[in-house]
Amino acid sequence: MASDGTWRVTASRYVHRDRWISLRADDCVTDEGVVIAPYYVLDYPDWVEVIALDAADKVLLVRQYRHGLGGMSLELPAGGMEPTDTDPLHTARRELLEETGCVGVLTLVGETRPNAGTHSNRTHIVLARQVTQVAEPRDDPTERIERLWVPAAEVLRMALAGELTVGMQVGSLLRGLVQAGVASIGLVHAPTS
Repeated sequence: MASDGTWRVTASRYVHRDRWISLRADDCVTDEGVVIAPYYVLDYPDWVEVIALDAADKVLLVRQYRHGLGGMSLELPAGGMEPTDTDPLHTARRELLEETGCVGVLTLVGETRPNAGTHSNRTHIVLARQVTQVAEPRDDPTERIERLWVPAAEVLRMALAGELTVGMQVGSLLRGLVQAGVASIGLVHAPTS
């Protein structure tokens, strides 16, 4: 009988744990008996990414400082799920309002894995339609956010040209725009036999 390839964890311990990140060291044995110890896993909370479209199909992007990058980043509105959050749509609604002062009609598009090799969390992709601003964004000194409304075709061009550099958000953006019906994905050329 063939194995499904799943590794067996023989020991697991946390090397570091705080409110932002947990680093876990697992001792693993492959289905062929190879020992991998330690294998490090980053435990993060799940995230949400919001593809927010107004009535004219303009996409709401945010520009903000990202310390890991050491500079400004142009991104989708996004955020981490709190330990008490059980619904990605609730988290998306909160993050969209806090970061941008906007609300909309939300639909869950799906989920992805930011880095299945080393991260345990999921990214939930949320499409927000009929987005309008109803309040000022929350004043958070750790998040100075500039909002930009960009036509969907231009955002798609930016994503494909590498001007949007958060990789997992590019995938989320493509899925959201296709679901919204403002973009389509097709083969550039068909393979020949």
